[in-house]
Amino acid sequence: MIFPKSNSEGIFIFPSSRGSIEMITYDLRKRGSEPIYVFLYKKLRDDILDGIIKPNEKLPSKRTFANNLNVGVNTVANAYDQLLSEGYVYSSEKRGYYATDMQRFHNIKINTSAPEPVRPEEEPDFFMDFRANRINLNNFPISTWNSCMRKAILDGGDNLYKTVPYNGIPQLRNAISAYLYRNKGMSVDPELIFIGAGTEILLRKIFELFEKNVGVAMEETGLKTLAKQADKLNIRVNVIPGDDDGMDADLLGETDSSLCYVMPANRFPTGRVIPIKKRLELFSWAYEGDERFIIEDDYDSEFRYSGRMIVPMYAEDTKQKVIYLNTFSKTMVPSLRISYMILPPVLAARYKENLGFYSCTVSSFEQFALAEFINSGAFERHINRMRNFYRKQRVAILKELLSSPLSKVSSIEEHNAGTHFLLKIKTKKSKADIYDEGISKDLHISFFSDYILSDKGSPGYVTLVINYAAIVADKIPEVVKRLSEIFV
Repeated sequence: MIFPKSNSEGIFIFPSSRGSIEMITYDLRKRGSEPIYVFLYKKLRDDILDGIIKPNEKLPSKRTFANNLNVGVNTVANAYDQLLSEGYVYSSEKRGYYATDMQRFHNIKINTSAPEPVRPEEEPDFFMDFRANRINLNNFPISTWNSCMRKAILDGGDNLYKTVPYNGIPQLRNAISAYLYRNKGMSVDPELIFIGAGTEILLRKIFELFEKNVGVAMEETGLKTLAKQADKLNIRVNVIPGDDDGMDADLLGETDSSLCYVMPANRFPTGRVIPIKKRLELFSWAYEGDERFIIEDDYDSEFRYSGRMIVPMYAEDTKQKVIYLNTFSKTMVPSLRISYMILPPVLAARYKENLGFYSCTVSSFEQFALAEFINSGAFERHINRMRNFYRKQRVAILKELLSSPLSKVSSIEEHNAGTHFLLKIKTKKSKADIYDEGISKDLHISFFSDYILSDKGSPGYVTLVINYAAIVADKIPEVVKRLSEIFV
């Protein structure tokens, strides 16, 4: 006598003595809203994996199975075809379908339950967050940006859906070229401009243009994130000592570096400018070798509160040895991950030949919207408004600090640039204790050492980075009061 086999849900399978299954019965009421053929496919798959249906056992014919379940033959055929395409069964011409030998995979449970939805991870909303990538979103002209996005949709047409050129859409590259000529004295061929989703992406592409294990020189006060990225790509970071004016060019020349990373207009996080003498020394280093190039990161250079805007090294270069980097994340909003680089012609040609197969990492929609934002003059108006706003913020917070108890144990280093300055405080407290006390007062403290490669520091002192871009004006007195309470 042949006894029926039962799976975990009590559904009966009646095998025959001839190595085939005469009948299978599944409770279709348990399929929920699933199509019947998908339900049957999953049940048969699981029974094959669990060994309920044995290896090489012949399944019921499509018509027999369909009649038993009172469903259409095509429904069963679709279930069998799916099992066949995924290898759970095999077929023999004019003989039917047989279970594949899955004994090695018995007891494998395939999760078919609906996944739990991901809940948005919301960062703590601090009374004040001093980190450098925080801004006050209330200052961004959202309605104007929304208008630019609507115009991009209405005017973009088929171009919105075409493949984006590897270096970005011409409309945005032309807009950036015109903006740089008007505002920074840079005459840039749009063909040399490359668009990317953030400076980190573009730096990676720059590194890929050179041989592995190439050296990149940085100041001691260089960005830790850049050093980490270079290390992961087998790029050697050569840390070059220097002084208040920048890295020592003589020591730079003693290394085998092909690249030299600098921030001439705003040496974050100090805010200092690289003076012309030091720039000429760097140019001299670059001009001495065919494969030597300067990476100029023009971070935060739009915000200068006295004197003229600092001329980029790119505009001073006479032999096309400067790679220029800039981003819209700081001047607009952090979520807008659009940055750009300008490559010397020799590297632009190398990029097209070796890396041109990469897709542009910014959608055409965002690029069209940003091009409209720039061409309409909205970007420059926004920069001018923010420059005035940050100037007032800077004056207000400096005035509050100088009149607070904190002034007795601290000194300020700031250079009329960017959206931050350094606050050096005399204290015996550790950074961990300071950070924890800050959290208890709803302040997110940002340390100078968070951003630099080597922190020699000064015994008995700690240096904070004060980013005033995100401070709401009427909160400044309370922010300084809470900060003072940590140290005084």
